[in-house]
Amino acid sequence: MWILLVVIAAGLVLTNLWIRSRRSLVLIRRDNEQLRTLVAHRMEHPNVFSHEVRTPLALIQGAAELLSEETPGPLTERQREFVETILDNTAQMSALAENMLAEARVDAQLVELHRSQVEIRGLVRDAVNELRRLTHTALEMQNSGRRILLAADANLLRQALWNLVNNAVRHAGEGAVVTVQVTESEGCVVICVSDDGAGMSQAEREQLFRPFTGDLTAMENHGTGLGMMVTQRVIEAHGGRVLVDTLAGRGTSIFCTIPIVPSPAVQKEGQA
Repeated sequence: MWILLVVIAAGLVLTNLWIRSRRSLVLIRRDNEQLRTLVAHRMEHPNVFSHEVRTPLALIQGAAELLSEETPGPLTERQREFVETILDNTAQMSALAENMLAEARVDAQLVELHRSQVEIRGLVRDAVNELRRLTHTALEMQNSGRRILLAADANLLRQALWNLVNNAVRHAGEGAVVTVQVTESEGCVVICVSDDGAGMSQAEREQLFRPFTGDLTAMENHGTGLGMMVTQRVIEAHGGRVLVDTLAGRGTSIFCTIPIVPSPAVQKEGQA
């Protein structure tokens, strides 16, 4: 019974979040100036957003993790499948909530990078390890080398990287392997996420960085499209670029290049 209650609670939160997201998209298309005013007002009250979306999701995730650890008691195999479903969908809902907030900031021209010293290899490693717990897709990482420090907005960049890897995991296909590689080239850090899956058609390639506008059934398979759009805009806000190399039947590679701009603390260390 308690498993069903948690599943129902997760479903209600997802439905509520979906309704709010669709209403927001309608406002964006209807009146961009009005949206800017609304979003600017919304950004003045981040704690309200946190309470309405992040807090209930965190509570559901926490309860599901306790169930996964069998704190209330042993689980049957069927019950464990329910719990894994809750954890997976809660993570996706959390990502959707963060992408909605980032998209609203970008569209209202409210993006202000809060730069700090960021170690990019660690940020990539965290994103990959988190997704490894949520997927059965094989995730490989080529991330060895010296530490790469740059001045970046850690929260936005973390969200962009999570979106990038999650997109590959969602669309690589059964049996595919997703590889995440971090290298340096000509004063930039290059993050490449590739898979050996089905690749993309020209139409899919053109749609990659646009919100999905199909019917709800199709959207369940393709996602909202917000994630990659947010990733592109966050990378560009850091002075970088997102490049796509794909061929139908041969897999996809997405490259994110970000200029290595040291933080003041790193610059002082180099001058000492």
